[in-house]
Amino acid sequence: MGKRTPRNYSGTENPLKKASDLLPGMLSKLRCKASDSKEDLFRFWFDLIGERYAHLTEPASFFDGILTVKVKSSTLYSLLVAHEKLRLLQRLQEKFSVRDLVFRVG
Repeated sequence: MGKRTPRNYSGTENPLKKASDLLPGMLSKLRCKASDSKEDLFRFWFDLIGERYAHLTEPASFFDGILTVKVKSSTLYSLLVAHEKLRLLQRLQEKFSVRDLVFRVG
């Protein structure tokens, strides 16, 4: 049986990466995410949501990667869940290790 050729082999370079080449990039990402503080996340929330809705929302908790935000009315809850959640979550994930965004009326 012949020797198998790796999928991305161009004939000149070995497609395998050394752990020592990958490790610095991975560690810097982990360091950035590990330094996330709840206070920074909550401050960023108010910048992200904007002046129009900042006084109507309040970050309640951040546990296990889930940010829970209290909203003042069911109308705002519906608006955020239906139209804004995905955009807000993507922006949060760019800076913090947020897995999900949950809204609660309260």
